[in-house]
Amino acid sequence: MKEIIKYYVAIYVDELLEDEMLKHVDFSLLFEAKFSQISKQIDFTHAFLGLTKDKSPDELDKIDEQLRQGYLKNKEWDKIDQKWYEAKEPNEFNDNFWGFGTGIANVAESLIGTPGKVFNNNQYVLDSNIDKNCYIIKKLRSPQTFKPSNRCTLELSKVQYESLLVNIKADFEATKEITPNSEKPINEEFTYKLLENNCVTWVIQKLSDIGIELIDDEYKVPGNLIDIFDLIKFLHSIFLKFQNIDDNLQSVKGARAFITWTRSMLDNNYICYVDQENLEKKIQTFCKKNIENQRYYESIKKFYNEIYQLKSIYNKLDFCLESITKKFNTSIKGDFKLIYFDRKDRQIKLLKADNDYEAIAIQDLDLSQKYNNFSVSKFYPFIFIPKNEMNSRMLYHKYDYGNISQEYQKDRNEFYFNVLAGEKSDKYWSSSYHKMTKNLRKIHAS
Repeated sequence: MKEIIKYYVAIYVDELLEDEMLKHVDFSLLFEAKFSQISKQIDFTHAFLGLTKDKSPDELDKIDEQLRQGYLKNKEWDKIDQKWYEAKEPNEFNDNFWGFGTGIANVAESLIGTPGKVFNNNQYVLDSNIDKNCYIIKKLRSPQTFKPSNRCTLELSKVQYESLLVNIKADFEATKEITPNSEKPINEEFTYKLLENNCVTWVIQKLSDIGIELIDDEYKVPGNLIDIFDLIKFLHSIFLKFQNIDDNLQSVKGARAFITWTRSMLDNNYICYVDQENLEKKIQTFCKKNIENQRYYESIKKFYNEIYQLKSIYNKLDFCLESITKKFNTSIKGDFKLIYFDRKDRQIKLLKADNDYEAIAIQDLDLSQKYNNFSVSKFYPFIFIPKNEMNSRMLYHKYDYGNISQEYQKDRNEFYFNVLAGEKSDKYWSSSYHKMTKNLRKIHAS
């Protein structure tokens, strides 16, 4: 049996702070001061991407350590400190490191906008040589940059990986002519702005384009991004569980549809529950609510409210999926149909692979189909259809009702759709609904 190759992208953050004390600077002051005296002391952090295949960065680190022990034994002193990430050319495991930054030497101008450039070999710090009008490798980034704590490694499907690499190389080619003496950017997309269109926004855009959930699209400083690496990895791990069951989710459209679906559940108290008291305590660790901090306070609250909600949503989805997979001793394969409430159109919609994940407005679900009846009864926001009919019978035998009256179908669909829309329903009752409303009552009581 042919071994399956795995694909990975890692977000790296190089903390370029010149003074240890500056790591404790409140970066919110930077946005308020718009590059005031405090910002003049800071050599900013930098975010970039690394792509590897067949081996994850952790595995490559272990291989390095094994090689190091061999070099020590053989007294090959010149090879002892070699690292896999020093390679400047792609190889069987490494497809290079890529990042976006200013292409000119005058960093001060980056506030208003400078010619931006996508660099390869971004694991190295470059000097902009104005006289020779070229970039010269200065040094390898600090060892801390490549430690597991400073990187966020995410497994991708082959399709996602190849799409990401194509997109990155297209950006690289588009900015290839930018040099240290360039006066104008290629276009607005590649105009580097320190506080608006920087290394972080480029990283987020590249990964969002292939269907990676990064929680927020307004990170300004890489240090803020690194704080939620663990959460990004957690959310992605739940997505991988769905992707490993449904091969359709390996496509970019499938992965992006998954994000559309999960984000439709935000602010739905039936699906995600946020303890407002704990949220407030979290926000208070960053800033106090007062007139001076009002804008910063509101932005922090919005950010962490979304974090808590997404974590709750993915926990809920993990629970739903676990209730299905635990019934089988071996891995199961099948197709997911993703159901959600579109707040803009105020319609229930469905995303499925055989419609290329284009949203379809639906009026009801046929509950004579046992997998539909199961999801409606359980209030699961998806329908799962196993590839194997025997698995389908094992999973749904209690929900195969045969002919069902139109009145029953109408009532059950209405109840189910109300829950997806986050609307309270006193007209119906079920044990599954009762469990969800426990959290809802907590919210109203607070």
